[in-house]
Amino acid sequence: MKLLKPFVVMLGMIIGVAAAENVNAAEAGLAKPFTNVAMKTTGKWSIETRADGNYIVLADNFKTRGAPDLKIFLHTLAAGDIENDNAAEGLFIAELKSKKGAQEYKIPANVNLSDYQSLVIHCEQYTKFWAAGSL
Repeated sequence: MKLLKPFVVMLGMIIGVAAAENVNAAEAGLAKPFTNVAMKTTGKWSIETRADGNYIVLADNFKTRGAPDLKIFLHTLAAGDIENDNAAEGLFIAELKSKKGAQEYKIPANVNLSDYQSLVIHCEQYTKFWAAGSL
């Protein structure tokens, strides 16, 4: 029994480290930054697949400058190619609920995500590009 105890402790440590590495790898692979930012926007976002569909998820650390009429789009152009003139040409998903904090938006079921390259935030009232990130 004495010989078995160190083995069990070591096995627990190995399993714990492997599990932690898998969680960190998953978080790093899913959460993405906004890479093209015109108006101060920080934090991470992801697209999550759930039993009832796909969701755009803004993380707890999401924060952007406030403005009227901020909207979220999926866009066929790369994030680096988005600017004022083309930002609203994407697929409208929803009005931004809040300028900071965790929030999520359901993507319509008929949307094929492979048709899109970026997530965009745009102020439609002033035709002002806000931020974009690559899918």
